[in-house]
Amino acid sequence: MISTYTIAEYTSNDTSVEVTYENSEGLIHKRRINIPHLEDRSIDKKYFQEILEGQLMGVNNKIAIGVISFINPNEE
Repeated sequence: MISTYTIAEYTSNDTSVEVTYENSEGLIHKRRINIPHLEDRSIDKKYFQEILEGQLMGVNNKIAIGVISFINPNEE
C-alpha cells in the first residue's frame, strides 16, 4: 500500500501535473493529474487535494487487484 506521492513542480497556468507514486521496493508509477481551476483562473486547492486523494486510493485499489505496473526509476 502506498501512502505518499510526489507532485512535480507546477504553476497556476498549468492544466496538469505529473504525480509519482513509489512502492516499498523503490519502484515508481507515474500519472498526469488534471489541475482544477476556479473562475478567476486560480487553482482550486480544495478540489485538487480531493483529486489527489482519489488518485492515491485508485492506485492502491489497483495494487490490491494486481492491475498496475511499477518501474525502476533508473530505467526510465
